[in-house]
Amino acid sequence: MKKSSAGRTRRPDLTAGAVVGLAVEIADREGLAAVSMRRLASELSVTPMALYWHFSDKSHLLDSMAEHVVAEAAFVDEVKDAWADRYRQTLVALVAMLRAHPWANRLVIERLVPLPNYLAALEIMLDCLRVAGLTPSLGAVVAQQSVQSMAVLVEYRPGRADAAASDPAECRRVAAALSSLDDTVFPNVGAAVVPLTSPPDTELYFRLGIETNVRGVAALAGVSQPSHPQYP
Repeated sequence: MKKSSAGRTRRPDLTAGAVVGLAVEIADREGLAAVSMRRLASELSVTPMALYWHFSDKSHLLDSMAEHVVAEAAFVDEVKDAWADRYRQTLVALVAMLRAHPWANRLVIERLVPLPNYLAALEIMLDCLRVAGLTPSLGAVVAQQSVQSMAVLVEYRPGRADAAASDPAECRRVAAALSSLDDTVFPNVGAAVVPLTSPPDTELYFRLGIETNVRGVAALAGVSQPSHPQYP
């Protein structure tokens, strides 16, 4: 064991990567609220002060956790492709990352992480928006809104345990109520009773959410609408 001039003890084999890896594992299992310096220190058999050799505070740890999951994600940019294809693929990678690590939703919404992998993913998005014709100021706002939209898609995804739509009895109750409505007053609601009260196809749900975002950017930029897959 070694001590700094401030008297903090460091375990020689304790690395920042090991701390972050454990923090991510805990967050994946139990949520971000379960991650604390004290919890990590206990599981690593060190004192909490030993962690401060690697992380100045909890905020530094959270940044490193975000950087860790972004590094694992498939943010691959094919610069020769059309901006819409590049942007779509970046959002696909973001959604996949957030589905694998739902706790990261709040981090990517609330934090701008000044670390290489995080910034590389942001650079791809901003470059796509620049090529689409948006100014840097507009591009920055749109990129943030795209990230927020993907986080909301994941947080309120169909089939999650706390969703009312996952309760068959509740779905039947709502369907019966909607079916009893006056079709002359609510014709479109009546026509959509089944899809409104049935769990949607999860993959279609995400594809539509991503495509809506990409095509919204195209409309904002005033460029021709990008091609897209056919949907049922």
